[in-house]
Amino acid sequence: MTTLHSLFPPHLSTPRLTLDRFDHSPAHYDTLLTAMNSPTAHTHMGDFHIRTPAQLDAFNAIARIHDPRFKDGIADDDCYYVIRLGPNNPKGELIGGVSIRQCHAKDPSGNPIDLAPDMGWCMLEGHMGQGYATEAARELMRYAREEVGWKELSAFASEKNPMSNRVAEKLGFVEGGSCPDLDAPAGELLSLYVLPGMERIDERLKGGLGFSMAEG
Repeated sequence: MTTLHSLFPPHLSTPRLTLDRFDHSPAHYDTLLTAMNSPTAHTHMGDFHIRTPAQLDAFNAIARIHDPRFKDGIADDDCYYVIRLGPNNPKGELIGGVSIRQCHAKDPSGNPIDLAPDMGWCMLEGHMGQGYATEAARELMRYAREEVGWKELSAFASEKNPMSNRVAEKLGFVEGGSCPDLDAPAGELLSLYVLPGMERIDERLKGGLGFSMAEG
């Protein structure tokens, strides 16, 4: 049976960074929770009210990748890497995380639909604006496309989050419209990004897109 760990290695490396596969250790939880709950994250990404490891596990569990190679078509673990400073450096400072997840989406009639997996990233306050998110996401994206075979990927960010929108553009994503953000107050929109050659998805997503919806 194919597992997530059989597709993705324990570590990836870039010229400036090491990516450690999320291992549910206290240090990894602390890094991701701190990054998700920084003032900048709450202002631009929103507050998902995730404060504990158990809440993070529950949040991640409903956003696991859909792929027919996995048992029942859903990954057995989270496709998440924690980012360290320094290439091939198991002792480097932890500075953020990068992931490939499965958003939950609704069509115009409110019915659930499957989309291409989406890239995500979060950084600790002191390490934003230095290109680390782009560098880490680019390596995970490369591996997912070239080694795992996920040719189609997407990215979503709040329209109030110019930093994440710039990261998506630097990764080569192109504008794919917008849709309601189901994790935010009514009226707020997500910017949609797809890879060149993929169809625009905004018409399919008039019902909205989010992480915290119940499965199905």
